[in-house]
Amino acid sequence: MVAYKHLLLFLIMLSILPFTLLGSQPVEHPAYAYRQQIESTGNLISNKFGNDPVMDLLGKTFDELKQVLGEPDEQGRSSLDGVHNYILYRYNKEGYIKFCSPTGLDNNIAVSIIIGPGQEIYGVRAGMLFTEIMAILGTPDLGPELGINNIYYMDYYLGEINYQSPEVFISFSSVDINGPTQDIFIKWEAFDCNQKDQLQAAK
Repeated sequence: MVAYKHLLLFLIMLSILPFTLLGSQPVEHPAYAYRQQIESTGNLISNKFGNDPVMDLLGKTFDELKQVLGEPDEQGRSSLDGVHNYILYRYNKEGYIKFCSPTGLDNNIAVSIIIGPGQEIYGVRAGMLFTEIMAILGTPDLGPELGINNIYYMDYYLGEINYQSPEVFISFSSVDINGPTQDIFIKWEAFDCNQKDQLQAAK
């Protein structure tokens, strides 16, 4: 009985140790470093679809993101895939997280997020094969199929479908259907739908 208690205590300490070390060591992904702070404030999108450090950042203003993640490594405006403002954080050799906001908003809002190699959302990492992602997330809502620029895409939809679009979608892309994914694109698609509702109400 005594040996069993010692074993149980050892297992409890073993499960606590990684979290203790996490608090005193630098964390590669800036979103994970602030998991507790973000969870304490809450986020409607993340709370609805399940907590995740990246999803916690979707829908935040750029000012809020800077308060959490610090000053970005790069910021500006881009016309790639539609005109938008962005802030970008780099880490490691290839890793990054980029927040994009449509131009013309009073406050820049992270309507979409792109995360680079090695980083994850809901337990799947950029760099995994499509088959590995499906083994974790299940059957995708779209793809994998060939899309623009000869890139293969595979999408998962979250939430209700309005205007034939989901509230949020997560898209994985790869240059080879059997090769590693290159990045993960997350978009708050319902934000555009909300804008449409507001425009129709104003008429």
